[in-house]
Amino acid sequence: MTGDTKQLSFVADSETLELISSLKKELRAPTTAAVFRKALAIAKVAAEQGRDSGGIVSVRGTSQPETAGIAIALRT
Repeated sequence: MTGDTKQLSFVADSETLELISSLKKELRAPTTAAVFRKALAIAKVAAEQGRDSGGIVSVRGTSQPETAGIAIALRT
C-alpha cells in the first residue's frame, strides 16, 4: 500500500457479494476495488447531473428511446 491508499473493511451479506460479482462482469472490472471506483464515478456524475433537476436523473442506453429511461431519485 502506498501513502495514497487506505485499507477499508466492511461486512457484506451474500446479496451484496453476488451484486459485486455480477458488476465485475458487467463493468469489466477485474477487482472489487475497481467495481467501487467505477460505481463511485457513476454516482458522482449522477449527483452532478441531478443537482439542477431536483435530484432526479434518468438512465438509458444509447440505443434506447428517451421514453425507455429509468428515473432515479438521488435524494429523499
